[in-house]
Amino acid sequence: MHILPSLYTGGAEKFCIDVCNELSRNNKNEVFLCSLEKLNERQEIMFNKINSDVHFFSMNKEGKHPTLMFDIYKMLQEIQPDIVHTHLRAQIYAAMGLIYNKIPNVHTVHSLAQKETTFGKRKIYKFLYKNFNFTPVSISSEVSKSVQQEYGKEFNLSIDNGVQKLEATDAFEKTKKWVESLKESNDTKIFVNIGRVYPVKNQKLLIQAFEKLIDEGVNAHLLIIGSRKIVPEYARECEQVVRYKDKVHFLDEKSNVADYLLCADAFCLSSNHEGMPMTILESMSIGLPTIATPVGGIPDIVQDGINGFIADDLSVESFYKAMKRFLSTADIEKSNIIETFDKKYSIAITTDRYYQLYQNILQQHK
Repeated sequence: MHILPSLYTGGAEKFCIDVCNELSRNNKNEVFLCSLEKLNERQEIMFNKINSDVHFFSMNKEGKHPTLMFDIYKMLQEIQPDIVHTHLRAQIYAAMGLIYNKIPNVHTVHSLAQKETTFGKRKIYKFLYKNFNFTPVSISSEVSKSVQQEYGKEFNLSIDNGVQKLEATDAFEKTKKWVESLKESNDTKIFVNIGRVYPVKNQKLLIQAFEKLIDEGVNAHLLIIGSRKIVPEYARECEQVVRYKDKVHFLDEKSNVADYLLCADAFCLSSNHEGMPMTILESMSIGLPTIATPVGGIPDIVQDGINGFIADDLSVESFYKAMKRFLSTADIEKSNIIETFDKKYSIAITTDRYYQLYQNILQQHK
């Protein structure tokens, strides 16, 4: 069983669903996926990605529900899964039920440990890891360093994120036609950013760096795909900073992000911090180079000048220079990027490693 807080669009949610789908393809596995929050229309994009073989259900809670921990306890007692894999803040709510039902836990740490949750909850996590059958798994070497620093050197298990290879949707031709309509010439470059418009994702920096290129006469467009509803005041700041409104396009959430990436020249990620971004891995799956900030697990994935370009720091000037390096570099061989993805970051490889971990834990638990 996998438990996550909600099905809002995000890297952890996408990862959780991809792993559940991959596990369900093995007929020996019965896979449950539990979302704590009540479903709504904003969660439809992710809900529609769940395979029919996965037993999905929602706890139908809203906010910090007072009975949530007890309800999870009863649910676990009824279903009795062999192992529970938690994501994000789901671990804190599931902990009591896991302990009392004597069910081992695997918890994927999707971001730097110090960024994952509050100081108080990290103390609880440390207690769980050291005293019960709770196993934290880091998604990159940088995340692993933070986990060991926070919880102890013995918690050094790391499994790289993986994703399902992107494929065009039924809307591809329509999307391609729209993207082509933006281009002033065959030399026009299309940059794409995917992620909620949110301070951590730092789209303001990306816009400012991109517009420095436009100031110099670079022929390009920037597509920003992600919700503007989560922190609307920051979204307004990003909109207000735009000077070239015919070059920067806010497209909000899309169910067919693959189509936009397939039409792009580069993927851009300007985050202040990250774990191992799923969006970079998805871009790699189709051979698309990445331009990114040097945070979290990004330097583990992106090799400067080989499969993308990394800014030296979090300044506008540095990101602008990384974008300039991309423009001045001969085409990066897409097949090399895809080959790296196939060898290291496919969801099949990642799921196999988690399945072996489950097996090892269950053997020790007998």
